[in-house]
Amino acid sequence: MTGFGHYDRTVAEIEKEIALCCILLGLDWTDEAQVRTLIDGCLRSTSEQHLDMLRAPDKQTRIRGKLFALLALLLDTMRQSAQAGIKATGSRLCQALNRAFIEAYDRLDDSGHSSA
Repeated sequence: MTGFGHYDRTVAEIEKEIALCCILLGLDWTDEAQVRTLIDGCLRSTSEQHLDMLRAPDKQTRIRGKLFALLALLLDTMRQSAQAGIKATGSRLCQALNRAFIEAYDRLDDSGHSSA
């Protein structure tokens, strides 16, 4: 089905929403430590926890839940793009997130956990 996926456009739309969430939460995606903390929190939480966050009465918690869901969607879209042999290019935001995801998975590997 190569050619049917519009990965670059999808990644750009997801990035736009991620950037908005970062602004609303006061997160600086150019700060590697903040991005690392964000990705670690996302990877340590489950999809059920994301849903709980999305339903929370607190607006900041709902935004963080949306951000975590968007990060999972971005990761999945980038994975699908790679499996299709298409390199979806992203902005500097996407590149910073990708680096943080790779570092997080490397830390998991180094600690003896499976990254599969």
